[in-house]
Amino acid sequence: MNDPLARGAGDVVSWTKRVSELARSGRSAEAVAAFSRMDAAPNALTLASVLPACAALRSLRAGRAIHGFWLRCGGVPGANLIVDNAVLDVYAKCGALGTARRLFDGMPERDVRSWTAMVWGLARSGTPRDAVGMFRAMLSDDGGGGAKPNEATVVSVLHAAASTGALACGEALHSYALKRGLAGEQVVGNALINAYAKCGDARMALRAFDELPEKDMVSWGTVTMAMAVNGRCRAALLLLSLMLRHGVRPDGAVFLALLSACCHAGLADRALEVLDAMRRVYGIAPRKQHYTCALDACGRAGRLDKFEEIVRQMPVEFDQQVLGVCYASASEWRARGVAGVGGEQLWGRFLEGEVDAGGGMYALVSKSLADAGRWEDACAVRERMAARSIEKDVACTWIEV
Repeated sequence: MNDPLARGAGDVVSWTKRVSELARSGRSAEAVAAFSRMDAAPNALTLASVLPACAALRSLRAGRAIHGFWLRCGGVPGANLIVDNAVLDVYAKCGALGTARRLFDGMPERDVRSWTAMVWGLARSGTPRDAVGMFRAMLSDDGGGGAKPNEATVVSVLHAAASTGALACGEALHSYALKRGLAGEQVVGNALINAYAKCGDARMALRAFDELPEKDMVSWGTVTMAMAVNGRCRAALLLLSLMLRHGVRPDGAVFLALLSACCHAGLADRALEVLDAMRRVYGIAPRKQHYTCALDACGRAGRLDKFEEIVRQMPVEFDQQVLGVCYASASEWRARGVAGVGGEQLWGRFLEGEVDAGGGMYALVSKSLADAGRWEDACAVRERMAARSIEKDVACTWIEV
């Protein structure tokens, strides 16, 4: 097939090699910058090298500019499948799904990369049901040219199943992965664990973990979090012991899962032990998420003394998430007739606008103040909410039918 940019002049080979090396090493911004400095006409290989960098940067503007250049040079759909897929990937990852779909439908030839780009984009752009539909179309070979799903395709559609909580879909994908011999692949196994966890089936999440011939840190962290979010704190803590027996050193993600498990089970003392071991034994500095989980565990258990101690020691500023935990706990303690941590101080910081928060937090604060008979403060919160044009998101529930 003729390359519409085969006439490139200058040292295009050296430039292409430079752009490709930067993109492959994760230096996406440098790859795009190098492409913009080229003093030779880029060829199809150059474009195929820089477009993944645009996708990694989620730079729709750069991707469109390069696509336009390709079209002006005669790069109609079908002229070069590699470039077509790279352009499609940019649009899909940047959320321009309408453009991506038009390009996909106009491709005279599609391979597994084409289908996977569309499934990935749909799964992560708020249309997971369409991602599952695209995967089914691929299996039915509706214009797919015989393309068979690979690990990346299965992982993408598993993400869609997890997003919708569609357990039946997850089970069907698990069966498909087993038949294709993909379930033993680490990335697929990890996605299966996550999908089962999000669908509320902790038993199958643990089974998918056990079926993995090799387990990496993502596997351990994912299955531990699966146990945590499904209320199996004992299983999560046992997994830590199993990790240590296998000589695997836990990382921050595993500790976050353990703290989440303790939080869900209301085990404040155990959460504090995990937080202390994380710092003292494993030398891992807790991040905001770790402190927030520990705060939540103490708040639910009414451990005011430990709650205040953690708040004072936190090396991070209050933000919406931390404020939510503190305020929920303070409100609960106030309802019990107990002076919670920073109750007055927390309200003061909020009313003075020192902490940025969303509509849900404003509504919670206003309601709690009103319940306490503090009508002026409740009105002040509502006025601040209106002045900043902050609205509370309407709640919704997925119902699988």
